[in-house]
Amino acid sequence: MKFNDFNNVIKYPILTEKSEILRSNANLYTFAVDVKATKVQVRQAIEFIFDVKVLSVNIVNYDKKPASLGRSKGFKPAVKKAYVKLDPKSKIILFAEEEKALKEQNNKAKANVDAKPKEMSEAEKRAAEKIAKAKAAKSEPAKEKSEKVLTQSKTTSTSVKKDNISKTSVKKSVEPNKNTPKKTTEVKKESSVATKKSTNSTTTKKVATKKADK
Repeated sequence: MKFNDFNNVIKYPILTEKSEILRSNANLYTFAVDVKATKVQVRQAIEFIFDVKVLSVNIVNYDKKPASLGRSKGFKPAVKKAYVKLDPKSKIILFAEEEKALKEQNNKAKANVDAKPKEMSEAEKRAAEKIAKAKAAKSEPAKEKSEKVLTQSKTTSTSVKKDNISKTSVKKSVEPNKNTPKKTTEVKKESSVATKKSTNSTTTKKVATKKADK
């Protein structure tokens, strides 16, 4: 085995109840390593593969054990375990759920950092004040123009309202005059009837006088 061949140094992580307790409480991970691997090689391999900081490494050798399967008998292979203690800030992700949780935490941290307002320097504050003054100076004539336009629109609207009121009053004054011709025609009819009656009375008087003369 070559010294720099880190992929052959670490075989697989050991996931048991005891190893999980050590991982959660003491940030200590257990790995099955090559039988010929040393502590220095294990440290370098862990730091290179997982990009973490290793504080200490302890290695335990387990010899082969006899085992039987039915009638056949044999031995379990020898195992070399490395107990690797990491820095509290470092962590090795062994499950997909842990990776998702870390991604969510990182996203929340980024969102909080983006939400916090950045403090402005004195030069930036002066520049912002100058920009605000320039904007205010430009906006003043625009405000005056808008006010003039509003006053003109108000005067025109009031004049239009007055014109409408005068037109309605004229219409109301004209409406009763529409009935006056009817009254005059009725008066004419009455006068014509009266003249007819007067002419009839005069004719009867003339006839009576003629008869009397005879």
